[in-house]
Amino acid sequence: MPDEWMVRVQGKEYGPVDAEELRAWRQDGRLIRENEVRAAGSERWFPAADLPEVFADDLAPAKETSLVRRMTFRAMFAASWQVYRVGFWRFFALSLLVSTPSFFLQIAAPFLEVPDKSGQLAIVLVSGAVAFAMLMALVIAWPFSLAGLQILAADLRTGRNPSFRELLSRAKPLWTRMFILGLIVYGSYFLWTVIPLLVALSLTAAASAGALLITLLLLIFTAYMVARLFINFLFWQQAGALGGVDSMEALRESKELARSGADRPRTQRPLYRGALIASLWLVVIIVLNVGVELPVLLWRLRGAASLEAALATLQAMATSNTLDLPGCLTTLLSCLVNAVLRGWLAAIFVVLYLDTKESAPAKSG
Repeated sequence: MPDEWMVRVQGKEYGPVDAEELRAWRQDGRLIRENEVRAAGSERWFPAADLPEVFADDLAPAKETSLVRRMTFRAMFAASWQVYRVGFWRFFALSLLVSTPSFFLQIAAPFLEVPDKSGQLAIVLVSGAVAFAMLMALVIAWPFSLAGLQILAADLRTGRNPSFRELLSRAKPLWTRMFILGLIVYGSYFLWTVIPLLVALSLTAAASAGALLITLLLLIFTAYMVARLFINFLFWQQAGALGGVDSMEALRESKELARSGADRPRTQRPLYRGALIASLWLVVIIVLNVGVELPVLLWRLRGAASLEAALATLQAMATSNTLDLPGCLTTLLSCLVNAVLRGWLAAIFVVLYLDTKESAPAKSG
């Protein structure tokens, strides 16, 4: 750094002075960032703000904030794929904790109808016992699976590589929190969506204009509530498992993070990214499940020569309480598809959650 400097203010030059004097002028308000300076013996003028020795404390925050960059959507997918690829078998095993009891529950459900004959009572009792056991297993395993998926994705993203046993051990203290969060989230969806839809369906039986208008309003209300609940609960699994806070604070953090970034372009906001990710995942799930079930359905309808015959076959399938190999295979493949894709969904939402937290403004106090 030169020993002496000249300062130009409104066309008048002052100096030469050393850097210590410049810092004193800056403290007194006589030198501001916009004033021009040049080294003694040089003809090149430039803003005083470019002197780090004088305005170093002003430049430090700018350098700090410039390090925070939002990941591009492409980089987010690439990072989540890397996480998912490295931890695939652990993601799959954690997902099977839910998919396995869900499979047996679906197999046992058709046999729970009241029997027409006394000889079928034993089948109903056995099916009821299996369904109850699988339901309890599902309730117990579900919080473990949720917490374990988030922990595994976060660890792999930050360079750690936990074992499956370690994941279950770390998920155990989070069981109650994840269970409570799940009850709140899915209970809210049930209260504000399923109930209005049931009311709307009951009103469709009436042919009056008033009933149709109320039905339309209920459907609009349901769509509005689904959107609001999706925003508020966008990061509930990640905040619950990774945030280190209680259930209500996790929901508050989820809502704040989902609504953050309002000053950024829409493609960089966590809400729009989360909505796009969830939509893509849902489309993939639907397409794969249709691909699994459609061939079996077409095979069952191969002998139907008319629409009435096809409808009768479908009704017989819906009311059947017998095991058949194609139906079991279809259910099994659907559960496996969900188990495979659930890990990727956890991975990309964890990447989005961590990226959003890194770029979110720090809370004061």
